[in-house]
Amino acid sequence: MTTTHDQAATAMLEAAAKISPELSARASEIETLRRMPDDIAHTLADQGFYRMWVPTRLGGLELPLAPSLEVFEALAKAEPSVAWCVAIAVSTTLAIPHLPESTVQTVFDRPERIIAGVYAPKGRGEACEGGFRVSGRWPFGSGTQNAHWIVAGCRYFRDGEAITDKRGNPRMNMVVVPADRVEFLDTWHVTGLAGTGSTDFAMENVEVSEDFISAWNPVPPAEEPLYRIPQLSLLAVGFGAISLGLGRSALDELQTLAGAKTATGQSAPLAQRRDFQSDLARAEVSLRSARSHYYECAEALWEAASQDKASLEERASLRLATLHAVETGAEVARSAYRLAGASSVYLDSRIQRLFRDSHVITQHVQVRPDLYSVVGSHLAGAPKGTEML
Repeated sequence: MTTTHDQAATAMLEAAAKISPELSARASEIETLRRMPDDIAHTLADQGFYRMWVPTRLGGLELPLAPSLEVFEALAKAEPSVAWCVAIAVSTTLAIPHLPESTVQTVFDRPERIIAGVYAPKGRGEACEGGFRVSGRWPFGSGTQNAHWIVAGCRYFRDGEAITDKRGNPRMNMVVVPADRVEFLDTWHVTGLAGTGSTDFAMENVEVSEDFISAWNPVPPAEEPLYRIPQLSLLAVGFGAISLGLGRSALDELQTLAGAKTATGQSAPLAQRRDFQSDLARAEVSLRSARSHYYECAEALWEAASQDKASLEERASLRLATLHAVETGAEVARSAYRLAGASSVYLDSRIQRLFRDSHVITQHVQVRPDLYSVVGSHLAGAPKGTEML
């Protein structure tokens, strides 16, 4: 039986397919601008891309996990920077159910609102009458220049002393502020994912009431499976989908090139050479295998969450599959770059851009290679640092 969520997922995939030609055609413009153009961001918002993980009661789509990831993957095939901004913004909306109802109605007064920001507690909130004065500087603010509201992680202090939770740990919660209270800094000059606009942003003594701090005053947890999965797990998982979509695009570009290119000193087109065919087949099976395992783990976590049993086992498995997907996407893009030969060194080559984008993804703190050891510690029965999962 087709459900409302199934219909919404199908509609979003169709919308991704429809907008993809425009995203591909404007890839150079997006990279040169070093952020997503506002008209593209507004179109995506109007079509519901940013609402995929917003509760239905707030006008959201509340899509299941795997179909959401397929949407990220489809966008990444067309333009990885756009897919990255959408994935970050979608995961940022997970802060919404942890805010008071009155705040939610203010922040999400229209369905097309865009919310983006940084979870890392780089800011400092000093207690004042009515809340906190927030100051700080946050790096890697992907898509924030397109957003209406900014989320920013902070630590909190009163009279110079750190405010702690019930377990004695420093409070680390995210403030939600209007975008016009934030200063965007021109720091995003990078080798890849240039179009994400992941610039630093800053605040200086911005007054924020407790009602605009996510989970400061706990609200009853939402019952839907999506909100039973830790936010950190969902922040990282989209990067795997983006890497898989990027890898697929690299192989598609390579195959198009191979049918038309005859390398210097060769008599046959690249596509007819057996060494090329073997390398292409290896890249293809590597990408397919990583994708299959990734979605298998996503489905398993969703099933567990649906039964309120989203344990460390399912979360560790999906993080491992995500790490592998990110690594595989970069390897496939690197193979495409190598197999394309000198054609891939030109700045108008889509393959070189995908190569650069893929390797920037591997540097993100949530999918960095040393996290293999965190998952490995769980598998070995000696867990260490598994809060990252």
